[in-house]
Amino acid sequence: MNVVSSSGDTNVVRFRAHSGKTIVQHPDNSWTKTVSNRIDELMRLSKGWDGYQGTPVRFETGFFTLNMLRSICPGDMDAPQIVPGPSGDLQVEWHYLHTSIELHVRGPNRVDAWRRSPSTGPDGEELALTNDFTQVVEWISQLHQVPLAAHAAAG
Repeated sequence: MNVVSSSGDTNVVRFRAHSGKTIVQHPDNSWTKTVSNRIDELMRLSKGWDGYQGTPVRFETGFFTLNMLRSICPGDMDAPQIVPGPSGDLQVEWHYLHTSIELHVRGPNRVDAWRRSPSTGPDGEELALTNDFTQVVEWISQLHQVPLAAHAAAG
């Protein structure tokens, strides 16, 4: 995705996906502070945090992850769960009743994406990504619509 413009309002940035669609994102999303604090906490882990040889999350991985999430997630989405990996990597996860999305951020531009949903079957589907997250934007869009539809029906 490439930034194609920003409006006079500093909270709006427009991204153009490879499909040609323009996606409007609000960089200061409701979940941004929670995610930023969590990543900061994981970057401050001490070596051996896992009782073995675990290393803290690397700055460049944390920075990339936060910017990736700002680019692909709607402002009103639930904050993902973020857990450290033993090699300074991050696992970003959303789990709902019938759908899960997991992004394993190994480093900048090295992301393994996985999704399980009713349409994928129990094994799900996997993608190896570098800088084109168009498919993950679609997954998140579908995931984001489910809770909203359920909430609207309950009201």
